[in-house]
Amino acid sequence: MLKVRAIKIEVNTNEGLFGAKYNFSSGLNIIRGDNSSGKSTLFQSILYALGFEELLGGRNAKTMQSVLKDQVEYNDELHKVIESSVSLEIENEEIITIKRFVISPTKKEQLVEVYYGSVLVDENHSCRMQQMYVHSKGSASDNLYGFHAFLAEFLKWELPEVLTTQGETIKLYLQQIAPSFIVEQKSGWTDFLATIPYYSTKNAESRVIEFILNLDVFATQKKKQEYQYDKRIFDDKWTKLYSKFENIAKNTRTALMGISSSPEIINNKDVINLIIQREDGDIDLTEELINLKRDYSKIENIQYLTVGENASINEARLTEQQNKLGILTIQYDMLNPELTFDNEKLQQYTEQLVNIDEDLRKNKGALKIQNLGGNTDSVVAALKCPTCNQKMENSLLPVDVEQIPMRLEDNISYLESQKRMIEAYIESLKNIINNKQQRLINYQEEIKEIRQSIRDLKNELIQDNRLPSLVELERKINMKKKIDFYEKSTTDFLELKDEAKRMSDEYQSLLRRKNQLPKTSLTAEDYQKLVQLEKYFKEILKSLNYRSKPLNTVKISEENYLPITKTEDGGFYSIKFDSSASDFIRCLWAYHTALMQASLGVNGNHPLFFMLDEPKQQDIAMVNFKLFLEVLSKFKEQQVLVLASFENSDTSFKDATAGIDFNLVRIENKLICPIDNNDEN
Repeated sequence: MLKVRAIKIEVNTNEGLFGAKYNFSSGLNIIRGDNSSGKSTLFQSILYALGFEELLGGRNAKTMQSVLKDQVEYNDELHKVIESSVSLEIENEEIITIKRFVISPTKKEQLVEVYYGSVLVDENHSCRMQQMYVHSKGSASDNLYGFHAFLAEFLKWELPEVLTTQGETIKLYLQQIAPSFIVEQKSGWTDFLATIPYYSTKNAESRVIEFILNLDVFATQKKKQEYQYDKRIFDDKWTKLYSKFENIAKNTRTALMGISSSPEIINNKDVINLIIQREDGDIDLTEELINLKRDYSKIENIQYLTVGENASINEARLTEQQNKLGILTIQYDMLNPELTFDNEKLQQYTEQLVNIDEDLRKNKGALKIQNLGGNTDSVVAALKCPTCNQKMENSLLPVDVEQIPMRLEDNISYLESQKRMIEAYIESLKNIINNKQQRLINYQEEIKEIRQSIRDLKNELIQDNRLPSLVELERKINMKKKIDFYEKSTTDFLELKDEAKRMSDEYQSLLRRKNQLPKTSLTAEDYQKLVQLEKYFKEILKSLNYRSKPLNTVKISEENYLPITKTEDGGFYSIKFDSSASDFIRCLWAYHTALMQASLGVNGNHPLFFMLDEPKQQDIAMVNFKLFLEVLSKFKEQQVLVLASFENSDTSFKDATAGIDFNLVRIENKLICPIDNNDEN
């Protein structure tokens, strides 16, 4: 709970000390002052002391009246302001006094002095003081020196994290919450929470109401945000894992099978394999390793042969390698144009998809115009073929055959189905292209190796027959290197498969978490809280003689928690648009009051403090204003501050407050007037 116990304004001028001091009580406090008496200065000073002056449209001293920063006019004389400050004593179980300078030769506007005790009411001048700062980076998060971080703790508020329009998370600011219980005169009566500063917060008004009513939406959203965060981390880990799989596949010139680049459930890790693709049949890398080891075992213990002893074998190998080179070259030459054709086809599909998107945009725009009552002509994709972009007629039928063009809805449905089909083609074609590109790379590497082998064989065949066969030696060494490389790759691959299975289990846990998330943000308890808010809102509206709409058509939106009204066709829109100017003021009165009342009943976060500057707007009759004051006077244990002029009339004041229990704070003549250092107003 927030209770303002007292305020003191001090203005040091070149002609002495000016200022004001007032005490407040629980329940309804009426601060009465004629126009130009300084009511707005008092209101703004309370905001300034709390660091809430952004509700006035700015920050720091520039939002304050000139009497606090330029000159004081008193008895037709002007007195230059040298230094001024606002002290505000507030209570929430404990009592603190806040002092903030408006202008000072030594202290900046962002400096806040917090006294741990009652300086204004009990005049305890020996209490501990701590200096803090406001409206500077960290003031909402620095637990040691940040004033708003301190004030949130003082109010026992645990501020929720909310999303920004950029998708980041920040804590809800106190200045954003303040318009739910403080309404200023110039802009505050134009809309619900009209003076809220947004700070890029997404749906700021809704987040504030959720906090005030202590809706479980925050807990639900936090779970969803935590899930999204964990999902992003997991997706990143999966991408890195898949990249490791791809690197092994690339290094071993194999095709990766059995695992997707996107997270998936893997029930059996043995389906993940590296496949060597050959024209005579694909083979698993582990089988190839077994074959290599078998071949190597046959030659491992054979003594080295001479060139002459190995000549016939080399000749046979040369013929075999030349034949193999010819086959591979043909395969490469056949595959290369296929890849070129596939890339051209991919380009065509991509262009076709762009054209369909453009047609969809035009048709959807035309449908909007049609739904609004406008006239649109049905056209067929701007009379161009979506595949080749050639100009075409709008029908293949003879001109004497009656033609009924498709409805826009049918056009859109057809185009969307075409888009899905082409997107599937593109995805499939990309996979085909990637596969063929890898095969081309494999062909290139294999051709390179075979050509080197052919050169080595030819060179050896012309060597002295008595020399040792280097080809046989190199073949043995290369085979051993390949076995070692495949063994290392297979070991790494098996480890990755184990990791993939573990991550698959983690993915299943993520999916279970996702399924356990509430389908809607609101819980059953939240709905009950909104029912209470709606009940109080309509009860207060009724007591204030609201007439613009039948109350049975009025409800609280489950989307933004603001009042809406039902239309004849069953739709809903803001109550603002179907209320008279004076009735909308009643809506604002009722909504802000209902917020406090509902929060009180559901253990919400409302500070149970309500401050209104000149709530009598739009020439509302004084008798209706009296009804509102009667509603406010029922909050005996809470605190309401109403600043009003009552038309500068004693009669109006008496009529409006007759029979109402309240504490009067009267501003006589001018708020800021001369005072002695030991004097109290």
